[in-house]
Amino acid sequence: MNRMNPTSPGSTAFLSSSEARLAQTLRSIDYPATKDDLLRIAVVDHLDVSTIDAIHELPARDYHGVSEVLKTLDAI
Repeated sequence: MNRMNPTSPGSTAFLSSSEARLAQTLRSIDYPATKDDLLRIAVVDHLDVSTIDAIHELPARDYHGVSEVLKTLDAI
């Protein structure tokens, strides 16, 4: 899921629509969040299947912010 860093305002202009939706969804939840929390919000927000699949591949642990989740997704 290689992308520009969408954690700063205005940076979503370089993201695909699915990546922008992911960033928006991740900013809408409270942290720390578990992998299950991330999967749950991804399904509730109707993110695309490939994004949900990528979140499913995340290690099962607590994530402490949007940038941590995105960095981990980029490494997959």
